[in-house]
Amino acid sequence: MAHKARRLRKLHRDGALWRQVRHLLARRWSPQEVSRTLRRQHPDEPAKHVSHETIYTAIYAAPRGELRRGLVALLRQHKCARRPRGQGANRRGRMHDLPSIHDRPPEANERLLPGHWEGDFLKGARNQSSVGVLVDRRTLFLKLVKMDGCSAEEALKGFSRAFRPLPATLRQTLTYDQGKEMALYKTLSRRTGLAIYFADPR
Repeated sequence: MAHKARRLRKLHRDGALWRQVRHLLARRWSPQEVSRTLRRQHPDEPAKHVSHETIYTAIYAAPRGELRRGLVALLRQHKCARRPRGQGANRRGRMHDLPSIHDRPPEANERLLPGHWEGDFLKGARNQSSVGVLVDRRTLFLKLVKMDGCSAEEALKGFSRAFRPLPATLRQTLTYDQGKEMALYKTLSRRTGLAIYFADPR
């Protein structure tokens, strides 16, 4: 834990390493590519190395507002492309009557207890891999969830698999954006016991 904390401090938003990470993300590089590049550029300087998990955690730990929206937008340049037509849940239009982030319980809003998560769905640059990102709002514990595709069915399988080993106390809420990969959120809620809320549309 101490080692992880040291890595997070190196990504303080006023630090030189964080500025370099943001520069590379702005060039549409994935966190994995950023991590590998820094190691290649500075092979004998461990202080200039950072893992892709730490990059994800630092971004999702940023306070809500313009800074965080800008950082997450950099990641979403790698999101799965929306297919114009598909099958099943992916053929639906915008989802309606979603549980709102404004209805989350106070312990989730105020980061009082673990078990309240934020999620996203990302795609690596220049390849077909996709990954779910889950961050516990209280502890900043990060789970990266390998997905087999970008559909709602694959998101359901991947997130169900990620939450299954956790005790019920750590499966309280999940907050997500309004991406169509979450069209099966009601099934995910039944499978995991999570209360799922959605951020306001951008």
